[in-house]
Amino acid sequence: MLPSSVALARETELSVYSAIAIGAGAALAIGWLLVSFQAPGRRRSILEWASALAMYLLLLVLMASQLERFLGTGKWLLVGTFAFLCFLFGSGFVVTGVFLLREIQGKKDAGTDATH
Repeated sequence: MLPSSVALARETELSVYSAIAIGAGAALAIGWLLVSFQAPGRRRSILEWASALAMYLLLLVLMASQLERFLGTGKWLLVGTFAFLCFLFGSGFVVTGVFLLREIQGKKDAGTDATH
């Protein structure tokens, strides 16, 4: 390969963060559209939790990509900020995943809902 074609290939290839973010963003948008047209019920509740899970994944990936970016620069205030945000959105991802699994299993707690 010529040096210019190698540089072009690097510019056009998707990073892992970008691929995950695109997938999570698409799942979030489709999930929210489906939830908007569903009548209240178990299927809608599962879609709500799945969409919330996609939202947390998207936010986590965006913050993780920024954290990786600032780790090499030595800007420790930004590293600390994005590490905290990764922890925050990672925790939300785990909690939402647990609630999604509980909803799929049919173990719904009274008053637990992804949108209220």
